[in-house]
Amino acid sequence: MHRLSNKSALVIGCASGIGASVARLFAKEGADVAMADHGRADDLADLENVIAAEGRRTVSFDVDVRDEASVAAAIEGTIAAFGKLDILVNNAGVSSGFAPFATQGPDDWQKVLDVNFHGVAHGMRHALPHMLSRGSGRIINTASQLAHKPAPNNAMYCASKAAVVALTSSVAMEVAASGIAVNSVCPGPTDTEMWRASDPDWNEWKLSTLPIRRVGSVEEIAWAYVFLASDEASYMVGQSVSPNGGDVMW
Repeated sequence: MHRLSNKSALVIGCASGIGASVARLFAKEGADVAMADHGRADDLADLENVIAAEGRRTVSFDVDVRDEASVAAAIEGTIAAFGKLDILVNNAGVSSGFAPFATQGPDDWQKVLDVNFHGVAHGMRHALPHMLSRGSGRIINTASQLAHKPAPNNAMYCASKAAVVALTSSVAMEVAASGIAVNSVCPGPTDTEMWRASDPDWNEWKLSTLPIRRVGSVEEIAWAYVFLASDEASYMVGQSVSPNGGDVMW
């Protein structure tokens, strides 16, 4: 039996990297998968073919998570396509670059917060009424190990992801008794476009501090989302699941 049989999911921020791997694994585990990203229609089309090859239904949306109406339309479109929304993954994110805090201006802060924090809030706000009406649902938000272990010259990103962790836990407290589990995943260094575009010296330093001494693969991270979306995670509420190569240990 597949872990996600008869489930429907929407993965926002899935044209590449962790999100794409999550979409593929959800389909392998039996879910119908709606996909959303911004300005990456070709990548979404390729991913649609992969998911269809698994025998699952799929649909895609162009979504700018800074625009709440855009997020709401994707959620409504998913429900229209599949009849329900069981799982929402809020994975869209941007890097803040690497710069001293004192050099980062209000426009820089606004961009990072609009995508990394407000985008997550938009997704939860518009998925929850449907899930509450059904008495079930899973919401999984992508944070970062930097939420728990901030790094220098990366204040905006660290702060935005810490805000996601706090938001996740607060909302989880509100809706757990109604059958909805809200959790976050806090990936460590992962082989994504964002990682490869980062400052090489910073990457080298980061890897030197990791007990595992290597970057993670997107699939290693994506299995955490599969677990949180599954029935096996029914007692996980407001948690920060941390596949991070030992960067943060509890």
